[in-house]
Amino acid sequence: MKELQHDINFEAALKPKSICIITEDIFGPIRNGGIGTAYFHLAIFLQRTGHKVTICFINGLAKNPVKMQSTFNFYKKHNIKFYSVAPQILAKTAMARTMAVPYAAYEWLKPREDQFDIVHVSEWRGLGYIALLAKKLGVAFQNLHFVVKGSSPTLWSAEGNQQFLKEERQLGWVFMERKSAEMADTLICGSSHLFQWMKSNKYELPVRSYFWPNVFLDDLMFSCNVVSAEVTSVTREWVFFGRLEPRKGIILFVNALNALVAKGIKLPAITFLGGHSHRFDAYKFIDENQQDWYTDITFKSDLNALEAVEYLREPGRLAIIPALLENSPIAVYECLAAKIPFIAADTGGTRELVDKSTSDSILFNPNHIALACKLKLYTERLPVPGKKHQRVRDSLQVWEHWHGQEHSILVKKNNSDSSHPLISICVTHFERPDLLIQALKSIDRQTYRNTEVIIVDDGSQSVDVLETLRLIENSYTDRQWKFIYQENSYVGAARNTAASYANGDYLLFFDDDNVMMPEMVEKLVDAAIFADIDCLTCSSIRFSGENEPNALDSKIGTQIRFMGPARAWATKVNIVGDATCLIKTEIFRSHGGYTERYRTGKDDIEFYNKLILAREKISYYPDPLYFYRTSENSMKARNHLQEEADFRQISPYLQDLDVEEKSLLLLREKTKGQNIQKQKVKVDEYRPGILQKGLRRLRKFVRVKV
Repeated sequence: MKELQHDINFEAALKPKSICIITEDIFGPIRNGGIGTAYFHLAIFLQRTGHKVTICFINGLAKNPVKMQSTFNFYKKHNIKFYSVAPQILAKTAMARTMAVPYAAYEWLKPREDQFDIVHVSEWRGLGYIALLAKKLGVAFQNLHFVVKGSSPTLWSAEGNQQFLKEERQLGWVFMERKSAEMADTLICGSSHLFQWMKSNKYELPVRSYFWPNVFLDDLMFSCNVVSAEVTSVTREWVFFGRLEPRKGIILFVNALNALVAKGIKLPAITFLGGHSHRFDAYKFIDENQQDWYTDITFKSDLNALEAVEYLREPGRLAIIPALLENSPIAVYECLAAKIPFIAADTGGTRELVDKSTSDSILFNPNHIALACKLKLYTERLPVPGKKHQRVRDSLQVWEHWHGQEHSILVKKNNSDSSHPLISICVTHFERPDLLIQALKSIDRQTYRNTEVIIVDDGSQSVDVLETLRLIENSYTDRQWKFIYQENSYVGAARNTAASYANGDYLLFFDDDNVMMPEMVEKLVDAAIFADIDCLTCSSIRFSGENEPNALDSKIGTQIRFMGPARAWATKVNIVGDATCLIKTEIFRSHGGYTERYRTGKDDIEFYNKLILAREKISYYPDPLYFYRTSENSMKARNHLQEEADFRQISPYLQDLDVEEKSLLLLREKTKGQNIQKQKVKVDEYRPGILQKGLRRLRKFVRVKV
């Protein structure tokens, strides 16, 4: 573990930079988020030290014009540019919701990449993942230095809260957070604790990985109302300072209060200063426990970060920070800066912020007995405010030198001897030659010319179709494209047949109903060689219609976005991409190609999962490179063995497991939502219409009259 100061040349000349902070959380629209408060201080600090600073706020709150204008005006007073972007969710799927935010950051930054030298972004929920992926593949940002902030990984937080993951897309967040840290030009964690957590969880961290306290400007804590001049050491109020959730210690705190009451200790007034959590009903929990406290209880959840500090600075208040897990807690920075008396759980990176001379009086072991003992000491008198650790006192100088010095940017260059390998484009076809013609025309228009094309007809039966196929084949005789005919064996077998005829260094699988963009092959090859990728998928654009995408009767849809090789989520959704992929021929053959099961889909997803588990280098090109046709005649629409296809998707994960391990993977309980939907459908099936109701009333009327 290295401190950031080890990456400093204190003799180097300092130069002003253009620096961008991309964040989902920022002080202003967000009242008291830890990431947002840290970036607020960083932005002000960088501007004060001569840098040109821009903030890009990626959040649904960007749809609120009043709030955004207010935030714009606030940062304008500090000579900081402020942009806001609302993520666009392009489909009603968990994947679309998950990728909307990282794509919003990428699409905002891409046309502006020449404007910045350094980009700061947190790893949280993979906000910078797509931009970092684009840099890794050589797509964009080769002259940008990405600084990824280690903040609050989803799994780290879940462990701290002792909570299970509740949404499938959290599996995607875990993957993107890890990859964001790994792809960073420089990774900076706020504490050695989080740095060590990443290493123990097998992150492959970059060479330039450091820990260092956050930028924190003490004077910003005093920019609100003037506080009382009264000074007192008498305890008047205990203030729980943090979000009302288990990880922040709300349960521990309440249990400590109960322990004190059980010993007959009178409690001072108690205030809960922090926002609520949607995962935990703190109000109900406190209400169920406060009957014997016999003191005033107040909740304050509507204060922003500066207002919360002003509240705590009033005489007689003790801030209590009993978090079970922390990285580099902003609450502790605030108390140290404002000289607020406080006590805190000795967890995570908290000890790294407090000087040893005051740590014993402030810190306690994270259990309710230890907290109760510490609180007992301060029922009448407040502790002396804590002192900053030397590292915190030195932090600003290090941050100033780090940003001011030059940072080398390593730009890879393709090896000219291998930059134009032979690509075998493998196209499978069945009973739709009109669409095949469009696909082949798009292949013929490719800017990358070192290709061979292999078309496999998977047992078309129609005489007209076979006749058309022969005409198509004859039209490409001068190109020496290969047309192979086989008995109907389904798409996996057809792809394997095409691969068996291939002579290329890479295989590019492509479906007969899709249409390539002109630079598709060139861009995939360039990215695969640049990043040394074994298998590369890509994004696409939906369209519908019988003709090519640019035809008047065709309808262009939205972008189809994927994520990449997220090993955990790949058991549940298509995470990597469509069957269209560029793959090294040797890699494809070494894994035995696609399994061949008739009328069962997901052969491509099964194969991708094999590659993921084998730790092959598989990746995803974030820009759309072809048009994906949606129609009732697609392979997916004709696939009718859904459960068998789902089983096929997870089958690679079953290898080398014992029966109990397999049974855990194969358990697929119906979710609560599915059960509710089933009940709703059942009710709908028996709901009488207007005519049925009328007839029933008429029969009842007749029976009464008779």
